[in-house]
Amino acid sequence: MGDRVRIGVSEDCDVNIRLPQAAGSPSDGAVIEVTRVDGTYRITSADPSIDVKLNGREIKPNKSISDGDEIWIGPSGPSIHFFPIAANAALVPGRRGSTHVAPFIEQAAMEASATARRDDAKIFLREFTRELVREINPSTKIILFAIIIFAVVGALYLGFAQFNETRKNRRVIAEQQERLIAQQQQMQKANEQLGKVIESNNQVIKTISLGEVLRVNYGSGVCLISGSYMFVEAGTGRPLRFPETQTNEQGGTIQNGGEQPVLTPEGRGAIAEYEFVGTGFHTGDGFILTNRHVVQPWLADERAQSLSSAVNGKPRLKKLVAFFPGVTQPIALKYKQASAGEDVAICTIDPKDMPPKVPVLPLDKSSDSVAVGRIVVTMGYPSGPDRLLAMLDPTEAQGIQNRYSTAESLLTYLAQTKHIQPLQTQGNITDLDAKRIAYDARTGEGGSGGPLFGPSGRVIGITFAIFTENTASNFAVPIHFGIGLLEKSGWTAPPTPETEQKEVAATQQAGGR
Repeated sequence: MGDRVRIGVSEDCDVNIRLPQAAGSPSDGAVIEVTRVDGTYRITSADPSIDVKLNGREIKPNKSISDGDEIWIGPSGPSIHFFPIAANAALVPGRRGSTHVAPFIEQAAMEASATARRDDAKIFLREFTRELVREINPSTKIILFAIIIFAVVGALYLGFAQFNETRKNRRVIAEQQERLIAQQQQMQKANEQLGKVIESNNQVIKTISLGEVLRVNYGSGVCLISGSYMFVEAGTGRPLRFPETQTNEQGGTIQNGGEQPVLTPEGRGAIAEYEFVGTGFHTGDGFILTNRHVVQPWLADERAQSLSSAVNGKPRLKKLVAFFPGVTQPIALKYKQASAGEDVAICTIDPKDMPPKVPVLPLDKSSDSVAVGRIVVTMGYPSGPDRLLAMLDPTEAQGIQNRYSTAESLLTYLAQTKHIQPLQTQGNITDLDAKRIAYDARTGEGGSGGPLFGPSGRVIGITFAIFTENTASNFAVPIHFGIGLLEKSGWTAPPTPETEQKEVAATQQAGGR
């Protein structure tokens, strides 16, 4: 409050301070002298031997001091903060008519200026706040309190509303997730049902188109087998002949009634030679699989069995050839082996005579495809050349029959004109046992030895007989009998696409190791 204030280390100074030894000692005991001029305090003098700074800067002469300024004495203190008590910033307005400074504020300010403890500033601020609150009029307090209550209530309301909205949103999200899971499950079931429908449709399409696919892929590997046989005298090997034709006086042939002619090796009669036809199919490396009664036709030929001879005659195969679709010339067959128990036989083709691009029919070694009700497809040449001629114009067919007298010459002409094509029929397995497969796909005499395909597209049997009382019932030998006979004959199973893939994978794996 004084007009002149001296700050220093001597006792006659208005404000006493303690300086560290490193700061030095002022000459007259006063470090700073402050004087009030026109209501403003200014620094009129400062000891030049001591480093004194105002707000971190060098002190200029007559520098004015503002509320809150800091004077730092020496490099390590102490520091002095200035709060002029008579300044307007420290005044507290009230209902009194004049300016009033609270005594405790004045005392606290004086104590704070004389001590370095930081707690005094807190005490000053706390007491200042209390006095300020005490000086606020009641209506202002009520308004402030109402505003605070309104703010708290508003905050609680907004928080509760936000909480309810969040809970509602969570419940909606949970319901949406449940509906989404249910929809996904329904979609999965629909996809499964659709997959089953597609699989069923594929099975139907495959069933409908199975015969055509097999005909395109393997029809060229099913051959028409043609040949002839005769009887020879045991021991001498002379062929047995029909008796010479006897004529009457008018030159007509004398008939011997219903009796069968007696064969004999003597005379000049025609050699008793019988032609036959059947079916076979290529299994690889020139091996042809067919029936035993096709390559040994005298076992099933009623004409040969009804003939009698004057000597003991033995049958001998004279000629055996195969006609493949698309091949213009017959190919000689060599009888290899026949099964003693089942109606299965094997013929072979010389490698040099084997036509190119004859497909190999795949054999089904698994029994999974053989079951009652399964679809089957058979291929063969029932009725031999008669069926092939029936596909031509009647006039043309009659002309061909008149032109060619033997079955081999007729079939050669049909091969050259590319009319050799197997008959394809489709049906189902009707019955099973260990040695035969019964099915209802139609065939006929001449179709013996043909392949019977299963739903897998592989051969599951070899056609060998028909039930004469019901043309819709036919029989086939299970293919495993044919596979066993082939292996005994030196046949090696050709690689299938699955086998080739496994071999390639094994080779790659071995290379990787």
